[in-house]
Amino acid sequence: MMLLSMLALLMVTPPAETEHFATGTGFVIVWRSHALAGATHAGVERAFIMVHGAGRNAEDYFRWALASATVAGQLSKTVVIAPHFKSRSAGDPVEFGELEWSGSGWVSGEHAVSGKATSYDVIDQVLEVLNSQEHFPDLKEVVVAGHSAGGQLVQRYAAVNRMEPRMHVPVRYVAANPSSYLYLNDLRMQLGAACGTDGRCTGKFVKYWDAANCTTYNRYRYGLEARTGYAAASSNEYILEQYPRRNVTYIVGALDTRTDDSTLDRSCRAIAEGANRKERGLIYYSYIKTQFNATHTLEIAPGCGHSAVCVFAGPAGVKAVFGGTD
Repeated sequence: MMLLSMLALLMVTPPAETEHFATGTGFVIVWRSHALAGATHAGVERAFIMVHGAGRNAEDYFRWALASATVAGQLSKTVVIAPHFKSRSAGDPVEFGELEWSGSGWVSGEHAVSGKATSYDVIDQVLEVLNSQEHFPDLKEVVVAGHSAGGQLVQRYAAVNRMEPRMHVPVRYVAANPSSYLYLNDLRMQLGAACGTDGRCTGKFVKYWDAANCTTYNRYRYGLEARTGYAAASSNEYILEQYPRRNVTYIVGALDTRTDDSTLDRSCRAIAEGANRKERGLIYYSYIKTQFNATHTLEIAPGCGHSAVCVFAGPAGVKAVFGGTD
């Protein structure tokens, strides 16, 4: 399967097209396989929105998503969309009128440096376009997916967004290898305990053992306290009611266990969630299932470390996004 995935990636020659997607008082550039403005796309049954990681390499993520659709045999029925959240402070060239974010503010739904839109508003407006039965008359579902920092965006967006209830088709969320998660209360796994892929753990969720030395561990974007940006407008009650019921899949790379990765969040707030990405993912999956009776699912990406192409062009990603292959 992995060999087929890699071959598909090499063989995909998609239209390298971008679109200036207007939102709020500016625009973002999106890579897309089908025009989002003014066109009708009969036969498109699934939308696959792929959010890039901290490297903000949206074009690469667009092509990896196309590879995933090719492996699944669903490319002709899928519109692939990859928004580009730029940051001038991180070295991105920014056009006049283009929205940009300060540092990693786009990950947690903060407002753009200039303009009223947040990064989560951008996802909302992409969903709004897809919700048009005139332009996408055969659409059956929308999948919002992301890897690493993009996985963080997807997980938090799934928890706080207010757009899903307005959609006429189901929305699913796939969060792969995020460095941290949004917790819904102040509980964390006991020190020294671990969780398995079956959701069973060697310890319990308790008041955080090091809270006195990490007083911000439960603030947004790690917890619900002191929420900012888009998330500030969603009440605790709404989040606690909606998120456990939403269709969320977590993907954890079987080899994503490094603690010396420069992109791994090593703040005390993230350490409260586990030592590495794999551990954090397994713990969070158990947490959301046992504490909130969530119907969420977990996929393990075999042979994958912290690699978006390995995850999404491999069996775990294809299954999570497309339900597997025939």
